[in-house]
Amino acid sequence: MICSYCGTEGLEDSCSFCGANLNIKRPKLKEFVVLEDVEKPFNELSCFHTYDLLVLLRSVRKERTKAYDLMLRLKKDDKSPQIIQITRNYLKDLYEPYTKRMKLIWLY
Repeated sequence: MICSYCGTEGLEDSCSFCGANLNIKRPKLKEFVVLEDVEKPFNELSCFHTYDLLVLLRSVRKERTKAYDLMLRLKKDDKSPQIIQITRNYLKDLYEPYTKRMKLIWLY
């Protein structure tokens, strides 16, 4: 068996050079990744392929940017304080979870 991380040959269970466990199944690429996958727990996200996580991270960042841009637009537009406050609270409730999920995916 050849180590897929460092390329050392002639190994059985673990690599003598880098210590990687060679019996672990590597994650497979998914056919598609949707934004709702962000709601999955960390244990399920850890089974995603790296490329799938990058695609998911890009989607989360895009949605987070949209929420932030709307908050900035509301800040500039002072028409009705009550409606603006309700909308601002809604956008804040939308923005913060995207930020947390983005950090979770990015750190993994």
